[in-house]
Amino acid sequence: MRGFVMFLLLGGGEIGHAGFLSALFAAINYPWGQTLFHQMQYSHWGDPFTVKDLIRPLFIFVVGVAMPYSFGKRFSLGDNKWKLFGHVLRRAAILFLLGTIAGGHLFYLDRSKFYLVNNVLEEIAVGYLVTSLLLLNFSIRGQLVALASLLLGYWALIMLVPVPGHGAGIITPDVNLPRYIDDCVLGSLRPAKWNFTWTLSLPMASSCITLLGALVGQTLKFEMSSRDKLAWLFGGALACLVLSFIWSHWYPMVVNITTGSWVLFVGAVGVGLSALFYLVIDVWGFRKWAFFLVVIGSNSIAVYMAAHLFDFRNIGNIFVKGWTTNQNIGVVGGLVAWIGPGPWSNFVEALAAFIVIWLMMCWMHRKKIFIKV
Repeated sequence: MRGFVMFLLLGGGEIGHAGFLSALFAAINYPWGQTLFHQMQYSHWGDPFTVKDLIRPLFIFVVGVAMPYSFGKRFSLGDNKWKLFGHVLRRAAILFLLGTIAGGHLFYLDRSKFYLVNNVLEEIAVGYLVTSLLLLNFSIRGQLVALASLLLGYWALIMLVPVPGHGAGIITPDVNLPRYIDDCVLGSLRPAKWNFTWTLSLPMASSCITLLGALVGQTLKFEMSSRDKLAWLFGGALACLVLSFIWSHWYPMVVNITTGSWVLFVGAVGVGLSALFYLVIDVWGFRKWAFFLVVIGSNSIAVYMAAHLFDFRNIGNIFVKGWTTNQNIGVVGGLVAWIGPGPWSNFVEALAAFIVIWLMMCWMHRKKIFIKV
């Protein structure tokens, strides 16, 4: 599942200049192709959400799914709770630092371009820290209470605490409590042109997405039949979906400030996908097809950082640039003429960049090189 999310992240054109899915749909000059292309773009405030809006929170969700397994392994090796929490603090700090490198322009060494919070890795760092505290100190019932408390508390702050000069309960791109708090706390340390919010949203909303993933991981670890696990997972997905739509009538799904109704909808998609992958791979036993995704998912942080730091299209173009530019190669007609400069040329170059990334990850997987934080 993590590989599936990374596939959408790369193929959607978010990082690495390897967005072959976006390029493919853009090149298909039919209404259905343009509809799919639209799904590979972020939605604007107030518009219906798109597939691309789901990719970032699903990345956060999958981190939570893995946590019960990684914690269980450390406990089996003799770590106590305090030693494990020390590891959690160290890992959260490293993830946050990597986020400032990937999205915060830390390596530019230019204060005017530096952003303290501007990346999904920083969201993961905060969500991982908050969820770890809950996993290490509360039962599942306590975790569910914490989930409800965080979501309701965040809702109460947004709807009941007035924004100075505007009043309470206002949710617009320029006026909302999370945005006002960010302006006070972060100021220029986050992109002013973005409507995404961080100071309140990360610990109180994004962390709930990680916690929902951790609840899925714990369900999968339980000693129960596969049928019971699937029933709990699909039931949980349905419950999140129903609650998100009911709540959205009073508390709209706003991606940018991660409202509670949006968190529950992401949870519905994440839990549903987890159940589907579990059914197909673990229950039905169809495993071989997933190798393509496992290669990407097993080194997701390495893929993410590499695609932020390097332009893999430059490498892919070594092999395909002659096809896409039709310059100085002395070839007339054939494949070169069919592709040529234009939207299909963009697709070929993006696909080549994606293949380069995948082959690198495949080599690491074959050599059992797994870069972890």
